[in-house]
Amino acid sequence: MIPDPERPKFSRHVRAMGPWSASHARVMGIRLAFGFEQIIVLFCVFFLVSIVFMMFGQGGGAVYVPMLLAFGLPLYRCAATSQVLILAATISALIVFQKAGLLDWSLVFIVEPPTNLGAFLGGYLSPYFPAAFSKLAFACIILIGAYFMIRPIKDRQIESADKNEHWFCLRRNFGSESYSLNLLIIIPMMILAGFVAGMLGVGGGLVKVPALVLLGGVPMKIAVGSSSLMIGITALTGLLGHTLVGHLDLKLALTLGAAVLAGSQIGARLGVKIDKKRHKKYFGYLLILIAFWMGYMAFK
Repeated sequence: MIPDPERPKFSRHVRAMGPWSASHARVMGIRLAFGFEQIIVLFCVFFLVSIVFMMFGQGGGAVYVPMLLAFGLPLYRCAATSQVLILAATISALIVFQKAGLLDWSLVFIVEPPTNLGAFLGGYLSPYFPAAFSKLAFACIILIGAYFMIRPIKDRQIESADKNEHWFCLRRNFGSESYSLNLLIIIPMMILAGFVAGMLGVGGGLVKVPALVLLGGVPMKIAVGSSSLMIGITALTGLLGHTLVGHLDLKLALTLGAAVLAGSQIGARLGVKIDKKRHKKYFGYLLILIAFWMGYMAFK
């Protein structure tokens, strides 16, 4: 087991929670930073958060990780728990987005393998990155996501100036939409997105969607729908990396996962039916606040 660099602070937080936490401080060999009351609070909050996030095809890691950090868990343990929650969100929402015709399976199967590689490496190597660096990187990722939520990306299609297809270009016709994906650009971006997702415990959707739309010409709706599946696959491979080095608290993850499973089902159904522009702007402002808070924590 890799030593926990935040163990002293973590232990003080546990003792401060009272007799319940003191007597139940170990679950499967992993120390919990909070007791029953705190888990109930997290359960309710994560239920609501999963509703909002899945309206936009996002996993919710941008909120799950900071909240778990606030309760005293080390960053890489927060990341492992977040990966389970993202996976639960994807499983719950998958049927809804599929029925709405928003999942391009061919796109997923092509761009997800390099993302999985990055996610596994990010999860496995996460303990070797300084905590301040990881938190700053997380803040930057959140700011990128906030920018594209406040200023929504418009659907656009890339038309090739050359009528001849290149071997590195994927031309897709999906429903009434068509687009051409430059694999030489997208594959490196997906590896980077996966690495960040695995290291920080986010699904990677905040990186994947802008990359697919701006660099790949994928229509926004297809990118959002397909991202909801891809972030789940990425979370699964990132979770594998964390599990191999003993980061996962299974009992906590399954408890909070039940809340996310239910909330994501509601969020996906709402996301198919309602206009998301105003909600995305409000959510973008929230992410900006979280990003500045994470930046403050990195230098604290």
